[in-house]
Amino acid sequence: MLPWLKKQVETNPKKVGLYTNSQSWTIQEIANEVDEWAKKVMAFLPEKEKRVAILSQNSSELYFLILALWALHKEIVFLNTHLVADELSFQLSDSEVNTVFVSDSLLDKSLRHCQVISFSEIKNQTQSQNIPTTKFCLDNTASIMYTSGTTGKPKGVIQTFRNHQASSLSTQKNMQITSDDVWACAVPLFHISGLSILIRQLVLGCSIYIFEKFDARQLTNQLQMGNVTVASVVNVMLKQLLADYPKQGYSDQFKCMLVGGGPVSKEMLQECFTKSIPVIQSFGMTETCSQVIALSYQDALNKIGSSGVPLEGIALIIRQGEKDCQPLEVGEILLSGENISTRYLNQLAKSSWTKDGYFKTGDLGYLDKDGYLYVVSRLSELIISGGENIYPAEIEHCIGKIPGVVEVAVVGEEDEYWGEVPVAYLVTENKIDSSFLDKVCQQSLAKYKCPKKYYVIDALPRTASGKVAKKLLLNK
Repeated sequence: MLPWLKKQVETNPKKVGLYTNSQSWTIQEIANEVDEWAKKVMAFLPEKEKRVAILSQNSSELYFLILALWALHKEIVFLNTHLVADELSFQLSDSEVNTVFVSDSLLDKSLRHCQVISFSEIKNQTQSQNIPTTKFCLDNTASIMYTSGTTGKPKGVIQTFRNHQASSLSTQKNMQITSDDVWACAVPLFHISGLSILIRQLVLGCSIYIFEKFDARQLTNQLQMGNVTVASVVNVMLKQLLADYPKQGYSDQFKCMLVGGGPVSKEMLQECFTKSIPVIQSFGMTETCSQVIALSYQDALNKIGSSGVPLEGIALIIRQGEKDCQPLEVGEILLSGENISTRYLNQLAKSSWTKDGYFKTGDLGYLDKDGYLYVVSRLSELIISGGENIYPAEIEHCIGKIPGVVEVAVVGEEDEYWGEVPVAYLVTENKIDSSFLDKVCQQSLAKYKCPKKYYVIDALPRTASGKVAKKLLLNK
């Protein structure tokens, strides 16, 4: 059993720790379920197989499986359910995973060259083995999540138990989370935004309310009834919640919304203030194991566009080359702290960490005179669409292989609903139908990564050094 869960069992076994729309479990019941799942999972895994993958939407079953695998000291590769077969195959091959646990509803996904075990198979397993006693180590790898790089090749981010624990503790101090809080998890558990809620429940002793998927009406109902006190959302989700906001408001038990996926607009913030919805904006990434910078509700309207200030335990500097920047001077955002990953899988992109131990985010920003961070652009040209990270290079690689495409550039175009959507600018030898481009992209890319528009132009604008001037494309 994980020490975090063991501590909860010892201190508050009868407290409800897990909720879904149909059921709830006390801490003791959670521990019993995890123990049972772990014993059954052992029948499928050789003891020496240290790394496995999970492909599943949110559910109590996924929750128990995650904790069972950690109880067995297995590293978990979390697979995004939106990915297509080629993307999944790459991640499984790159992480050298032989076994994938798949929820029954996703068994139609083509997973090649690996052992696929459904959740039903686990539950129906009659063999039960004793769990080996191995000393728990905070520095062991807990999870691996893939994030694309500027080259378009996904990289596996190695996240340790220490990283996750440090993230939870800094969040507790920032948001005053107590054991009385119930945190709504309507974001995917395969994302760091979702998994970090599960970790907080274990480390901080609060409860977690897992939604299979985001549904504004369902979450609103729970907020009204006082069944959840904190919710993690992205801009798109917040927009839907505002549209569905009840006349009588939320319960007095409601504490705040933690919002990621880009800054909240002034208009949305003002609406949140009008409707008495405390919003904490946050800046974080897979490599930082969730939020590292946060903007409080009280500061939101005075610091429009800011990501906030570093959480406790986080060191932030703005650097140009080897020089640390002064306030209001733009440079790359560098971060350091116990919650930040120190490496990628297979020793990739070592240059992402400086010699003095800072992680290079790839984002440009500056600090104002009060120490508040403002992100002005992304070195990586990251597109954030509905909370999902999209890297243009990955899409450009896909389209660039199509016969007749001379060159292509993908940029993020502002979208009222999604925040940003990818659009593609192409130079072609002959006419190519957009429906054909769509078909090719959908075969190799998750739907949210596929360009929403295709523009055929005579030539891509370039800088004096010959690089594509993507900012000029958005002005066309």
